[in-house]
Amino acid sequence: MSGPDAANIGSRVSMLIRNDDGSHRELIGRLVETTRVVKKDMTEITFDPAQVIAWRLVPEQPERKPTSSRIREIERAGAATWPAAETANLGGWILRASDGFSQRANSVLPIGAPPFGEPSGDLSEALKEVVDFYRSRNLTPRIHVPLPSYEALNVALNEEGWLSSTPVSVQVCALERLIGASNHDVAVTETPDEEWLTLFPVPLGRDGLAVLTGGGAFFAKIRQPDQETGELVVAAIGRAAVFDGWCGIAALNTDEKFQRKGTAQSIVRALAQHAARLGATRVFLQVSADNAPALALYERLDFKEHHTYQYRSLER
Repeated sequence: MSGPDAANIGSRVSMLIRNDDGSHRELIGRLVETTRVVKKDMTEITFDPAQVIAWRLVPEQPERKPTSSRIREIERAGAATWPAAETANLGGWILRASDGFSQRANSVLPIGAPPFGEPSGDLSEALKEVVDFYRSRNLTPRIHVPLPSYEALNVALNEEGWLSSTPVSVQVCALERLIGASNHDVAVTETPDEEWLTLFPVPLGRDGLAVLTGGGAFFAKIRQPDQETGELVVAAIGRAAVFDGWCGIAALNTDEKFQRKGTAQSIVRALAQHAARLGATRVFLQVSADNAPALALYERLDFKEHHTYQYRSLER
């Protein structure tokens, strides 16, 4: 009997394999090639399909429903892998400021117990301190509200006139599902070079650069020939960092000329493989709930929505 074929790549399989000395062994892992699997501990094992005596597909474990503790775990990892230039603690709230670079790095993150995240003092006093903190820095007071954990906080902010944003979907995936051959050559570096920065769409400034390069970040890029000039140009970029076993992927961007060519998928896989070498076993990313193309890409990569969050802002 031969082993699983190319149609089973990406699936978890269990195989009974005959060793050269005539003994048998069981090999369980995710098939990434017809001769290679990745085990749960991210060990890669090569096998000879001709030595497979029997094999079967292993059912995927059902996704666990989001819990408050897991949501807070992921949000902590999100803050650590996209670290604000300035932070202050207000009980169980983290106040983040970075001269306006990205909403994530310029908003309050509740990480204490629900329903409100355990700010110091009562809620009304905490909100006054938040408003003072941000307005003293010429920033809009903004609170990052993970849902459904802090739905009570979301309701209270709505009643106080804090405006809501488009929901953001927090997507997660087991890192082993992203290990596989890439269709492109991807360069991964510890710093973003000038080429990488040409495809990053937002002006950085000092605080922006600190956020982008902080948290142990690493960067991926793909260079492709320009169809008009033939010169190599940056086709796609991405950034990631690892905290507490989680790889947080961000700053994915593809040049319009190279969209729908699989470059973004190759960037995600390359970042995940590098993160695996740093000890990560799980991946998360954030995407606007109205970004249909990105959501379709992540679905193809086997990401699943874990929870959502909204920003609540108090305009002047």
